[in-house]
Amino acid sequence: MKSLRNIIGLFAFVLLTGQQTRAQQPCFLTQPTPWADSLLQTLSLEEKIGQLFMIAAWSDPKHKEYNPTQVANLIEQYHIGGIIFMQGSPGRQAILTNRYQSKSKIPLMLAMDAEWGLGMRLDSTISFPRQLTLGATCNDSLIYAFGKEMSYQLKRLGVNVSFSPVVDINNNPKNPVISNRSFGENKHLVTAQSLMYMKGLQDNGILACAKHFPGHGDTDTDSHKTLPVVMHGCERLDTLELFPYKKLFSEGLGSVMTAHLYVPSLDSTPNLACTLSPKIISDLLRDTLQFKGLVFTDAMNMQGVAKYYEPGDVEVMALMAGNDVLLFSQDIPLAIQKIKSAIDSGWISMKELDQHCYRILQTKEWSGLTEYTPIKVSNIANDLNNANAENIRRLLIEQSITVLKNDDNVLPLNNTSGKRIAVVNIGVEKPNEFNDVLDHYLTFDSFVMDKNPDFKKSIWWRDTLSTYDIVIAGMLNTSNRPSKNFGVTNESARILNSVGAESKVILTVFANPYALEVLKDLSNIKSIIIAFQDEQITHKAAAEILVGALSANGSLPVTATAQYEFAAGLATQGGEKLRWANEANLTGHTISSIDNVTAGSPAGDYEEDMMGETSNVIFKNMEGAFSRIDAIAESGITKGAYPGCRVLVAKDGVVVLDKAYGTLDAQTKIPVDLNSVYDLASITKIASSTLCAMKLTDEGKLDVNKTLGDYLDIPSDNPYSKVVIKNMLSHCAGFTPWIPFYSKTIKDGQLDTNIYSSSLDSAHHNQVCDGLYIMDTYRDSIFNRIISTPLSAEKTYKYSDLGYYFIQRIVEKQTGQTLDAYIQNNFYTPMGLSSIGYKPLSKMSKNNIAPTENDKTFRLEHLQGYVHDQGAAMMGGVAGHAGLFSTAQDLAAVMQMLLNGGSYNGTQYISKATFDLFNTRHFSGNRRGLGFDKPSLTPGTGSTCRAASALSFGHTGFTGTMCWADPSNGLVYIFLSNRVNPDAENKKLQDLSIRTEIQEEIYKAFE
Repeated sequence: MKSLRNIIGLFAFVLLTGQQTRAQQPCFLTQPTPWADSLLQTLSLEEKIGQLFMIAAWSDPKHKEYNPTQVANLIEQYHIGGIIFMQGSPGRQAILTNRYQSKSKIPLMLAMDAEWGLGMRLDSTISFPRQLTLGATCNDSLIYAFGKEMSYQLKRLGVNVSFSPVVDINNNPKNPVISNRSFGENKHLVTAQSLMYMKGLQDNGILACAKHFPGHGDTDTDSHKTLPVVMHGCERLDTLELFPYKKLFSEGLGSVMTAHLYVPSLDSTPNLACTLSPKIISDLLRDTLQFKGLVFTDAMNMQGVAKYYEPGDVEVMALMAGNDVLLFSQDIPLAIQKIKSAIDSGWISMKELDQHCYRILQTKEWSGLTEYTPIKVSNIANDLNNANAENIRRLLIEQSITVLKNDDNVLPLNNTSGKRIAVVNIGVEKPNEFNDVLDHYLTFDSFVMDKNPDFKKSIWWRDTLSTYDIVIAGMLNTSNRPSKNFGVTNESARILNSVGAESKVILTVFANPYALEVLKDLSNIKSIIIAFQDEQITHKAAAEILVGALSANGSLPVTATAQYEFAAGLATQGGEKLRWANEANLTGHTISSIDNVTAGSPAGDYEEDMMGETSNVIFKNMEGAFSRIDAIAESGITKGAYPGCRVLVAKDGVVVLDKAYGTLDAQTKIPVDLNSVYDLASITKIASSTLCAMKLTDEGKLDVNKTLGDYLDIPSDNPYSKVVIKNMLSHCAGFTPWIPFYSKTIKDGQLDTNIYSSSLDSAHHNQVCDGLYIMDTYRDSIFNRIISTPLSAEKTYKYSDLGYYFIQRIVEKQTGQTLDAYIQNNFYTPMGLSSIGYKPLSKMSKNNIAPTENDKTFRLEHLQGYVHDQGAAMMGGVAGHAGLFSTAQDLAAVMQMLLNGGSYNGTQYISKATFDLFNTRHFSGNRRGLGFDKPSLTPGTGSTCRAASALSFGHTGFTGTMCWADPSNGLVYIFLSNRVNPDAENKKLQDLSIRTEIQEEIYKAFE
């Protein structure tokens, strides 16, 4: 809201109500035009008249108006001056452009109605947001960037004129034709953003055309079907509807499109549209407002003019009114004949004809048509679907989404641990991207609701949803039409409002903000979000705002209801959380085969079948890497290294690859999915113990330069009391690598019943596996055994699990909490992570968890949901060195937090200074940091590929896992597998170097 007010304030002092602003020369008059000067003198009467016409052309062979031969004949026979391209595909349009230009003696001026991008007209191209969506962004520089990108796209197609921006001020919610095509209801906002759009186009060689003069915003009928009436007086029109035109004229606007409106205060001639009125075009536009640019009519076949005047006559009237270019003439030969007659009769003078023609020729010269070269057809779809365009589109949508209500700061949804959540998709048959993105962050039950449930079903919905703590609803399958209530219903809103009396309801409306008037009472709903458009990329951005992966900063560009007026909008916190790339970024756009035809293909009437091809957009370098990663991961399954695995790759906080392979278990054949949970094994050392140690360091409760004896009750004569914690975390304290604690609890092949119990009782709380509990005091036995084990005199690097038993003990003593409670309360829960943690069976079904070893020596069962490591199992599943389980996405979030220097979603969990301390090698010849593994000092050996930088950090796990992050290039890499299933002796994962080979491909992709 503040950004919007800043814009209004910025322009208030230069756009004063009622002031006339002197028009600047239009852009095409800012440079000499010798070509136009010379050419005009050589043209015949017929050639001059022909230049006034811009005819419509389609490049879609299936369209009923598609007729390239007829268009080419009109160009040759009647010297047509220009073409407006309509529906089709970019490749075909480029081919037809070359064909049509070859038929014309004078280069054709080409235009497109592409207000929100080429996707408005062409398949296989990008649709940017509608102008109303842009109006919510409050970001001038981004609007300019959009205009600049549009200039590139139009020029790539050989187009010279964009019939945009729409500068109509939409202050009528029932407007059936402008509505979301306008920037909004506020004249300052509309003017500011129209100016940026105009400059983005014209600064880069495309003529902008502001429309629809004198203002189509306050109508409730469609000029395509009838003649709308605007009853406002001259003072109102001057201070509101004409306001943006004055500013754009003063900044060099190149052209204007006139509106088929009846405005009695400007010209009371019955049924006379503005387009045909000399008082409005010649007197007001040309004389009073001093506009010297090009004037286009709106389409002459629209009922706003065609209903009252015959073909031919209407073109003569338009020229007499002062228009330069005639669009969509219904009968070209007849119109030309009648124009000739009007000239012969003196109704139109030769001087007037020359003025019209001269402006057109000057525009062509400014556009570079004097040096026209054929459009290069090859690779055109890839050029148009470029990374910059996709990025601008994404940013515009993300910055537009507007939070109107956020009671109790329910947004963002950061801490949902223990909450029952429902996600309701309204108006669709199955959940879509909105649902899918939320699935990366939340655990919920998903529902699909009809827009108009009957009474019985409404009661069911109310009763069912009221049992949830949080209900997230998305109104989908909406409409742009006011006549259809924008595709929303009050019945679904009434159900949600009723549920809001019991539960926290969050409603996202993927529709025009005017839709809120249809929804009536939303008083019980905690949070209301307007997401403007119902499309995949908007679904994604809205979901990210809900969970705090993205901040909301949009403001309403119109008054939606009496409660939610113009400029309403609340900021929410977001950012730093991992985000998932759009599917389009990864899989590309489907395009037709004609769009990739080779240069020099013959022009003609193409009727061939449409063929699908894929064109990658943003992560183009990843295309080959994806396939190679697939091959490596699948080869591990084929060669028996593991039954299945998960691979996740994030770049600069955006997940670009998130894929599951194979099955959870070779026997059951349950497929791995994106929610599969794996035993992380030694990754626990960094994702739990090291995190806790860093937090204690920040709090002054741990100093890594002190000894174990400074923190734990170890006899002073015991060598372990003198162990420096920094040395221990770097694996150079002389610890033995591993102790098989379980072996001493087995007697004659059986578990010692003095230690274990088959049931939970007062002395046996720590569960080892199904039906097996270990006595609580055995934790002390493990600790005593460790400190009774001799330390090696040689303090060189030797990897050991044992140091993390001490870290666990320090954490628990310093905090008064168990390790699992401390890490959960201080990291996982506030970070909004639901899958990562100890003892997974306490919060999820066993079916979600990848099984590990068929343990034939200790627990005598196929382990699933219980930690694989025996020592950790004997600690009740909670240990400093092992015991964590997680999905790939939750583990990636932890790594991203570390990559962010300890910050995630606006919260600083660990200071960057402390993280840097732990992520530093402290001992010569030792690759380890404090807790963190680091790349080998000998390239090609160790845990990582050769490309990993010295700043990178991570860990591997015995069960077949790996997590790694690299600050040098913003990469996070997660590999999860259960290579110990069913046998821990399976070493093929390491022998085949699968984890490091995949990592190598990731680095190659981002070179």
